[in-house]
Amino acid sequence: MKYKIVRENKPTLKNYGRYKAVAIHFQTISPEEVEQEIEDNCSAKSSDVKLVLNELSQVLQRHLKQGDRVRLEGLGLLKLEIESEKVEAPQDFRPQRDIRGVRLHFLPERSKGEKALYKDIRFEKWKE
Repeated sequence: MKYKIVRENKPTLKNYGRYKAVAIHFQTISPEEVEQEIEDNCSAKSSDVKLVLNELSQVLQRHLKQGDRVRLEGLGLLKLEIESEKVEAPQDFRPQRDIRGVRLHFLPERSKGEKALYKDIRFEKWKE
């Protein structure tokens, strides 16, 4: 995984002016590329993979929007979390005013205390 060092430029953050590593992403893999790669690796045809991925997307969205957590074997747990402003007392909370948005939270699957997704990642500074 390639990274570069950048300065924190948001004055409101406690680490303003300090430096941190950020991941470099060189490409975005298209659905068609995913389908083709899966087809190349198993007996499923690209059209079958496309159908399953489309259905998976619909099922995930429906359950996440209902507030369910979704566990995918070999990948991990997905859930939606609410981002909101803090208020002094529960009666002061107004959803329209205080809820800023929703974020997808992903927790990689663990096996024997290890997260397979993060295992064997090698970090390399990107030479611009």
